[in-house]
Amino acid sequence: MQTIEILDIKPFMQLLFQTETLDSCAFVSAEIRTDMTYTLDGHVHHEFFTEEESEQLDIRDQLYLPWNIAKEKVFTLIKGKKTPSLLKVVLKISSEETSTLLSATGSTLHTNDIDGLFLNITFQENKLHVICGVSYRIFTMDKELEREFADFVIETFKKHNITCA
Repeated sequence: MQTIEILDIKPFMQLLFQTETLDSCAFVSAEIRTDMTYTLDGHVHHEFFTEEESEQLDIRDQLYLPWNIAKEKVFTLIKGKKTPSLLKVVLKISSEETSTLLSATGSTLHTNDIDGLFLNITFQENKLHVICGVSYRIFTMDKELEREFADFVIETFKKHNITCA
């Protein structure tokens, strides 16, 4: 795991909520503390959707709701005159991007060795951190994927003019 401090909070929040940059991610969970605490679980409740809606939204075989669908609901809970005292959002990188990253790094790991690549985004006490984490299905001492994933995330932020420390 690597923690990245985001120095440009407002541009990052715009990237998170108002662009398509992270839309391919799955929404795992969120915790929002304002006048009360909201805890959101990103698991898809397939019974809620008709067959046509599931196909249209491309969620038929998905465990988690895509971020492009969930972000509007999350944003609704945080927008207003007062900043939340806590915002935690967990996103899971898509299988396709995980596979691409594995190939690009020349890793000996396979996609079925990885449960997921996660972004744990936390805003608290006017500080914003993104923790890049890898969940393995196997035991490995190889931490190269974790470094490459963090570098990939930092490069993505830099492309969007977001300063990281």
